[in-house]
Amino acid sequence: MFVKNKSTNIIYIYFLVNCAIKNILKSCTKEFLTMKFSAKVFLSLLLLLFARISLFAQGSTPPNRVSCPEAAQYYSKDSINIVTFGASTVEGVKGLGFQTMLQNNFINCYTNKIVDITNHGIGGQTTFQGLLRIDNAIANRTGFIVIDMGINDAIAMTMGKGSVAETVANMRSLITVSLKQKLVPILCTLQFVDDRTIKGNIAVNINIRNINAAYRKLAAEYKIYLADVNAAMRRDFSLYQDPFHPNARGYRLISYVIFDAINKAIFDKFLKFTVTQNYPNPASMQTFIDLVLPEADKINVQIYDLMGRLVKTVVNEYLNVGKHTLDINTSTFVPGIYFFKISSDSGQYNTTKKFIVAR
Repeated sequence: MFVKNKSTNIIYIYFLVNCAIKNILKSCTKEFLTMKFSAKVFLSLLLLLFARISLFAQGSTPPNRVSCPEAAQYYSKDSINIVTFGASTVEGVKGLGFQTMLQNNFINCYTNKIVDITNHGIGGQTTFQGLLRIDNAIANRTGFIVIDMGINDAIAMTMGKGSVAETVANMRSLITVSLKQKLVPILCTLQFVDDRTIKGNIAVNINIRNINAAYRKLAAEYKIYLADVNAAMRRDFSLYQDPFHPNARGYRLISYVIFDAINKAIFDKFLKFTVTQNYPNPASMQTFIDLVLPEADKINVQIYDLMGRLVKTVVNEYLNVGKHTLDINTSTFVPGIYFFKISSDSGQYNTTKKFIVAR
């Protein structure tokens, strides 16, 4: 019920919104009709209306954001390039897929990096059919290749076509071709199919279990990275949109598993040499520096004063790939300006940092 008075109409709208929230429209309308309004009441109710709208906005479900790995801070390349290769799970089903989610994961964590993901999934194909097109899929590509293929092989085996040995041989060839192209392979295990009502899928899952065991051995043999999709999805069929394919939640989980596997590869292979400024700076009794190594090397960290005199050798030892936090006791240092000098036996890594000791 609207009237000519604008203030009254606005107040009435407030009550309708408030009632919709409380699901008591009828009682609130009766309450409204019996109320008398002053200017102060009008302003108070108007402010309350805006507060309600704000609460609605804040209460909406936030987008899922992935937890970022430390490796993202030290990635040495300008871009992240990923070929995704396989059958229908890779291609996507009914508008769903993992590539956009995977891309968003990288964009959220790897700031100012170009993220390029290509989709080379064709539904219904076996690993043998994949072999026939792998060369075109990876031509002129760099970076990573995610291979998720084999469920159709497992289905074909139940009809007397193919074998686990043949699937493994095909996957071995896919891995070899990828390595020759100098790509970093990420091999996915296969999710189970829903066998709760389709009894024929029980045999498919037996084949999937055997294929996955072989894939894990291949990953170890070639020292490549395993995205263990099967271990993540288990037999949680609430993650499926049909007996074979993930739904949106399932695809999001797959994107996380692949994201984690690629991050491990980045940590192992694509870190840049980094030495952080010591913290705290100025130092008093103790300070720290973070040292990130892209490969194992013998590292020498020494501290000099302004006169160029050696004050302390922090480390002179082999360190492995990754981030190392060095703890430096400065309690005996005279207040003043000092320098860290970091060098490696290989000669590839050298840098100097200035810091202050104050008390």
